[in-house]
Amino acid sequence: MDTNTVEAYQLYTEQTVKGRVTCRRTGKVTVVKNNVTGPLVELATAFTSATPDVDSVAEHDRWKSGIGPFEEENQIEVILDALEGHPLRRTIETEVPYLNGKQRCDLVLDYDEKVLPVEAKLLRFRYDNGNIDPNSFARIFTPFPERSSSSLLTDTKKLYESEFESSGGVLGLYYEKIDEEYEQMTAEAVAEKFCMDVGHWYDFQVETSNIAYFDGLQHPAHQQGAVVTWEIVD
Repeated sequence: MDTNTVEAYQLYTEQTVKGRVTCRRTGKVTVVKNNVTGPLVELATAFTSATPDVDSVAEHDRWKSGIGPFEEENQIEVILDALEGHPLRRTIETEVPYLNGKQRCDLVLDYDEKVLPVEAKLLRFRYDNGNIDPNSFARIFTPFPERSSSSLLTDTKKLYESEFESSGGVLGLYYEKIDEEYEQMTAEAVAEKFCMDVGHWYDFQVETSNIAYFDGLQHPAHQQGAVVTWEIVD
């Protein structure tokens, strides 16, 4: 194991998630960090530590068991619920209005007396049945904003142009099946492409802050993954 990789263990007490009670268990995740620390690094690590436990009780009448098929808002809600008692959770507010009042930011951290806005998106390329979702690419990488939806790329531009005291960062909830055949769809590849696309389309940059991995999930098409965070830089 290199110096940038740590094995993280989190002992969970009983938590109620969507009306169900989780078991008492120890979850194991591998966290790969850059040589930096900060709120975006810690945010990815915290989300990753909670994901296996949340996944263990995630059920739906329509989809196979597991957290992977759920929508972005549901995933963020139950992960934050599972983080109750975590020191970072006390710093996080959700659905905070932008100063123009027309839109809301997914997460805002009050960290070291500084406000850090964070937009979040699912990085999920497969449907519940395992087939490729042809719209997944656009939900991450399209630079063209639409009235009813946004991509990770356009959300990043929105944050950069916002009047928050810092430009903030973005977070991706990434899922894949074991032995994914497309190397271009790994968490590392997506993180790198996103940095390149921001630099191509906009006059600012993002840097990958953390890629924190988890595995052992229930769903056959979303068996493992990572929480990826990027920092917006001038």
